Amino acid sequence: MSRPSWIKAVLLLGVVFGVTFVVGVDSVHCLLLAVGTLVVVQLRRLPEAEDREWPEREPGPSDQGVRLEVARLSWGLNGFESRVDRRSVDRLHAIAARRLRAHGVDLDDPADADRAEQLLGTAPYAALTSDLTTLPRYDAFAGAVAAVEHLPAAWPPDVRRSAPTR
Repeated sequence: MSRPSWIKAVLLLGVVFGVTFVVGVDSVHCLLLAVGTLVVVQLRRLPEAEDREWPEREPGPSDQGVRLEVARLSWGLNGFESRVDRRSVDRLHAIAARRLRAHGVDLDDPADADRAEQLLGTAPYAALTSDLTTLPRYDAFAGAVAAVEHLPAAWPPDVRRSAPTR
């Protein structure tokens, strides 16, 4: 500290000690309060760090598998303002697109929007096609999951899935 800073520190100690002593605090606690005030003031004057983010962690062997996926999915479903996170919406969107493709419908094609909305329902379609700024709420997302789950089976069935494996 420079000389004027030391003078300010001593003045601060004296003022806090004097005020607390006049109020009726014993001298030991007056000194502790004065020193504590000085420490807080000096800490506030420290330069701020440029990077306040947590450092990125290298993925380890425990960062794989079903348990991690379930944990990430559950955290994604408890979003801000009851909104589901983008990653969960994107995963459901991919599943819905694959299932609708079996019906000859492209979820991302505006020309197929009416047919996709007819198969899924209005609210689930809106939840699956929401833009980046409007994430669906949990209840709308749950309705979209149910709608995708209950899509009628496409005919003819997907040969790749029904073929026996050897």
